[in-house]
Amino acid sequence: MATNEDLSSTLNRLAGGLITAALVALILWIGQTTFRHTANLVSLDEKIVDVKHQFEVVDQRQDGLRKLVENFVATAKNSDRSQFTAKDGDALVAQVRQAEQSMTELERRFVDRLNSLELRLATLEAQHQHSQEVAALQSEITQLRSDLTRAAAVQEAQSPSPQNNDRFARGLPVFLPPVDNRR
Repeated sequence: MATNEDLSSTLNRLAGGLITAALVALILWIGQTTFRHTANLVSLDEKIVDVKHQFEVVDQRQDGLRKLVENFVATAKNSDRSQFTAKDGDALVAQVRQAEQSMTELERRFVDRLNSLELRLATLEAQHQHSQEVAALQSEITQLRSDLTRAAAVQEAQSPSPQNNDRFARGLPVFLPPVDNRR
């Protein structure tokens, strides 16, 4: 009987060891898979943060250019209105157009980058559904889209539409030359 008990306890230890080894292997596999997906998500998150930072830099540049143009116009009007020539006006218009074109190009690049991030997110979703990180990235992309829409709305509100130039005043002051030669 002692041999049967020894054999039984040996089999029980062996079965317990096999179950433990299988559980350890399963835990290691889950940990490795999670670590790999986490690294992909962290990389994607860093790229989204970089794009958001670049958008903020572009927004700051646009504000700086707008203030520079406003200061230039105010200085030109206040210093001597008669010295502000058509050539100066053309140069100012060219600078404003260049600023608008660069802003439009940066917005286009931002939208392209955001679309590529959404594509990568969709790929991650297909591989790893119902993940909290994927949901967080979705909400962040949604936030970036709404920020882009809000910025476009502000831009449209700040710039007068070309079709209304003939019928409505822009709300800008008009400086006329003095009537007599005194200043």
